[in-house]
Parts: sequence; structure tokens; C-alpha cells
Amino acid sequence: MSEQGKGSGSTTAGTPAPGSDTYKGWLFKWTNYLKGYQRRWFVLSNGLLSYYRTQAEMAHTCRGTINLATAHIDTEDACNIVLSSGGRTYHLKASTEVERQRWVTALELAKAKAIRMMNNQSGESASAYPIIIRLCPVP
Repeated sequence: MSEQGKGSGSTTAGTPAPGSDTYKGWLFKWTNYLKGYQRRWFVLSNGLLSYYRTQAEMAHTCRGTINLATAHIDTEDACNIVLSSGGRTYHLKASTEVERQRWVTALELAKAKAIRMMNNQSGESASAYPIIIRLCPVP
């Protein structure tokens, strides 16, 4: 998996390593009209898309997490991705159409897998699976 240096403004995402469901890379996230799109480090793992200001921040501060099992994934144009989940909408931008398509493919695969896991677990006894809750500190 390739990752570009901190100074680069482009996104980089690679194919997950064999046996790994993790996908990481830089995307631009819409913040507000004053700051516009800001570069954020995104990590897709276990049906959750989490984002951070930097890679180093992963050790202590998660800025937000989106559960893909309940998210709607859409594209606006050649480089934009729109994620809607729980009444919130996230506007993301890749630096190229190819990068956007890689992310959309990874997101759709992760969503399908998360839905399958939820459906499989709904038929099992609740005690058979631990409940995992990921808390992101509020900045």
C-alpha cells in the first residue's frame, strides 16, 4: 500500500494487503464555507470509515467514524464522494477520478461485507458475539 508524504495535497490509496480489509489514504473532507475542503487521513476497517487530521493523530484522536452498513454512498462528479449516514452527510474529494473510484469500490465492498455480517449475526444468539463499541474522543 502506498502512502504519500505529509506535504502532498493528493490522495493516495492502495489495494489492501492480502488478508487485510483495511484501506487507508488521504482524502479532502468538506469542513465549512470558511475553510472549504481540508485534507484528512481516512482509514477503512471492519465496515467503519474513520478519519483523522494526520496519520500521527491516529494514536490518540479520531475526528469521526461512519458506519458503512447504514451509509448511502454516492458520487457527485469525477472526484467527489458523498456519504450519508445517521442524518449526516460527508462530502469527500479525491485528487483524481481513479483515486475516487478506488475509494468507492473499497467503500462499497466494505459496506456489503458489513451488511452480510449484520444479517448473519441477527440469526445468532446475542451472547454469541461480543459488542464492540469504538469511541472517538470529541475534540
